[in-house]
Amino acid sequence: MSKKKLILAVLFIAIALFCYKRWDAWFGNPPEPGYDIQHHPARVLLTVGPSESSRYVSWQCDSVRQPGWVDLCDTLGHDTLVYETMGQPFRSRAGVAAYFSVLLDSLKADTGYRYRIRVGQDTTDWMQFHMPPASNNFSFLYFGDVQDEVDDTAFDSLLPNIMAQNEDASFLLFGGDLIERPMDKYWEKVFSSLSSYAYTYPIVSVPGNHEYLKGVTRTLEERFPLVFPYYDMEAHDGNALFSFKRGDARFFLLDSNKDFWRLWSQRMWLEKELSACKERWKIVVLHHPIRSIKGSMNNWVVKQFFDDLVCKKGVDLVLQGHEHGYARFNVDSDSSKGMKEPLRLVSYCSRKDYMLQFHGDVAKWGTDDRYFQRISISGDTLSLSTFNSSLQLYDKLRIVKSQDHRQLVDEGKDIPEKIRVSDWFRANKKAKRVQEFEKNIEEWRRKNR
Repeated sequence: MSKKKLILAVLFIAIALFCYKRWDAWFGNPPEPGYDIQHHPARVLLTVGPSESSRYVSWQCDSVRQPGWVDLCDTLGHDTLVYETMGQPFRSRAGVAAYFSVLLDSLKADTGYRYRIRVGQDTTDWMQFHMPPASNNFSFLYFGDVQDEVDDTAFDSLLPNIMAQNEDASFLLFGGDLIERPMDKYWEKVFSSLSSYAYTYPIVSVPGNHEYLKGVTRTLEERFPLVFPYYDMEAHDGNALFSFKRGDARFFLLDSNKDFWRLWSQRMWLEKELSACKERWKIVVLHHPIRSIKGSMNNWVVKQFFDDLVCKKGVDLVLQGHEHGYARFNVDSDSSKGMKEPLRLVSYCSRKDYMLQFHGDVAKWGTDDRYFQRISISGDTLSLSTFNSSLQLYDKLRIVKSQDHRQLVDEGKDIPEKIRVSDWFRANKKAKRVQEFEKNIEEWRRKNR
């Protein structure tokens, strides 16, 4: 055998062994354990609708196609409206459950509502939500990846403390990987963690890779759009896309998990939606960071499809997750027009930490904690405050917007950064990987002393 053929043979064997080792990570799905079906209306979730005066309600009950109803009245006890729907059975890898959804429309601003759900002879207790005032001033909460294990109670205990200080939040927005895997036990974990907030505050989420089933072609498991019925998958060639308005802001939800040949239609949709947007503030939400904090080639395809577009179309804020670190990017600006690109933020609310590649494009880093954001819009100002799991302020900034000028005011640069290797990383990664992360941190600190 010639030297050239020998080298090619060795290379082929090496690639084959690498693919064999990584096959499950790339394409394998752990088996889903069997689960008990909810025989009464359960896992009720309130979320946004296609207009500011609407809300979707979804729930799960039994395993057969049958009618269900939502009874709705305002808290003053006026006439009760009845909305009817039909359950949609979904067969997962381990069982069958029926999912229901109803669109509550023509709701009045600044009004409290009571609702209950009926399926067959089963009726839930009355639940309540409040429609916000007709105002351009509002706040919402943003959470990156949660994906807790079943026995992890950190988010369960954190959320009530967060909500106690943010009762005025218009909605809760999640950046994907809300669940650990597309399995019933993890959906049960999500609803257990959200508790009563699931049916009291609108819960909004983009899909993450952990909502997907792996394969040569990745597939968003159907439970996700059944839980979040504002996604009309058929209308967008199988892409989970949606935009909604709140006050003088419009939110654009993308599905960055799709294979690259499906992202072109998402770009076309986003470009059309941004061009037609009449709201003052434009906020894009997707799971994978357009500019990675794990490596220059990470999410390269996502960057090629969306990076120039969010700059060209005047997006103000891009909210992202996936890479399990906190990063608030620097913003390119000039003296005459201020911000030339959107503020980009990566955040996570999981105990899992990933190794970061620290670089100067980021103004503020964070590791080894759970982070969340309170984002407020009031007239010409968007304020963003990041808090850690102790509810301490970690980062703060404002975008002040005039007709042709956006200025970023950094109020968090003097708050100390938390950059260290977490106990979770040390316990779950190989020693070589831990040492590499420690080296990254030390080099970054040395450069910025």
